[in-house]
Amino acid sequence: MTEAGTGLGRTAPAHGGKASVLRMLPGGATAAPGVRLFLVGGDALARAGIRSLLDGQGGISVIGEDEPGPRALAALRAQAPDVLVVHGLREAHEADALLREVDPGIRVLTVGGAEPKGRTTAVLHGHLPHSTTSQQLAAAVSLAAAGYSLTRGPLPPTTTTEPAPAATPEKAAPRPRAAATVSDVPPEQLTGRECQILDLVARGLSNTEIAQSLTLSEHTVKTHVQNLLNKLRLRNRVHVAIYAFETGLR
Repeated sequence: MTEAGTGLGRTAPAHGGKASVLRMLPGGATAAPGVRLFLVGGDALARAGIRSLLDGQGGISVIGEDEPGPRALAALRAQAPDVLVVHGLREAHEADALLREVDPGIRVLTVGGAEPKGRTTAVLHGHLPHSTTSQQLAAAVSLAAAGYSLTRGPLPPTTTTEPAPAATPEKAAPRPRAAATVSDVPPEQLTGRECQILDLVARGLSNTEIAQSLTLSEHTVKTHVQNLLNKLRLRNRVHVAIYAFETGLR
């Protein structure tokens, strides 16, 4: 499954007029350095696997897990996580019933199983397919914690009433990048290596995984990440992911 298929791609039109759209919900824009996550799913082995994949990745801390039911809802009220990941519910009405009981302050991602029908509910921040990778899920969790909703569907209609003049073959117009709300530093000021680091951080990779991907030492990667945060004047890795999506670098 590609990132566009999970709703984690750029907001560029795909074939058939569809695109992956990143939409910030009201009141989003900020997130704590660490993301507290609770996991609900009917399969205990699947929950254990997801927990082992997510816990500690990209600042995510899995604070609890349970099967759907009153006990899980009581734990959610008591622990008040930032994000709730609901895995593998087979019936849409099961997911809808759970969402209706979740506190509005908790951001919810559903993974696999039936897609909830009540997609207008404020707590639902996205549905991801069962083929989503751990890195894509970690990135989705970080974005949901920051107030973003991952959706798949047509792009909003443009407000432009007249078509823009076509660029001549001799001098094609460069595609402008959107401005980021979390940093006033334009992406054009980033070096090639910084763009590589930004892309991998936005994917949800840890320093160890980035080091393996780029054949660098973990200490070097740590230095690169800290330099990137300082250059973009960002608080944490969550904001790096937001910057990457808002500027179209991811």
